Amino acid sequence: MTKKMLIIGGSVRQEDSKSNFIVDVLEERAKNLGVHPTIWKLGYKPLPLAQHAWHKNPSLSNDENVVGLAAAIAEAEVVCLVSPIYNGSYSGTMKNALDCMLGDALKGKQIVLAGMGSGPTALLPCVHLQDVARTMKGEVYHRFVVVTEKDFDFEQKTIDEAMTTRFTEIIEAVAL
Repeated sequence: MTKKMLIIGGSVRQEDSKSNFIVDVLEERAKNLGVHPTIWKLGYKPLPLAQHAWHKNPSLSNDENVVGLAAAIAEAEVVCLVSPIYNGSYSGTMKNALDCMLGDALKGKQIVLAGMGSGPTALLPCVHLQDVARTMKGEVYHRFVVVTEKDFDFEQKTIDEAMTTRFTEIIEAVAL
């Protein structure tokens, strides 16, 4: 039985976003395995600046994106957080989105972390997000998805076969 999966893209950009391309590839791999994830790209569905009260109860927000993301997280059994590297860490957009949620919003959920960047520092969003996910009571999967520019051709919208295999293996492990 497949698990309900949510993929959150942390880029502030809409067009020409390399990390949103990775969200799309993860979605495609999941669908090929019979998992139909919910996709939430923060560049397309931005959240307002987090309010302290929402961290205790996101339904207090009158913003449909805050309420919608909280509901999507609540329904998911697997949450994949995809972030480009911004100033040596994950994006502020991702941080703000998580700050809008309950402090234990990830409790009991399998968390997959994916980082995107031009080189080896692409690992840093995953390293930093694992502490956040664990603090929010998530169960962080032990394998990260780390994608660098050598792993794909953004212009051609193709990705290295070894990376595609890694995506498939991780999705099979957490969602099937």
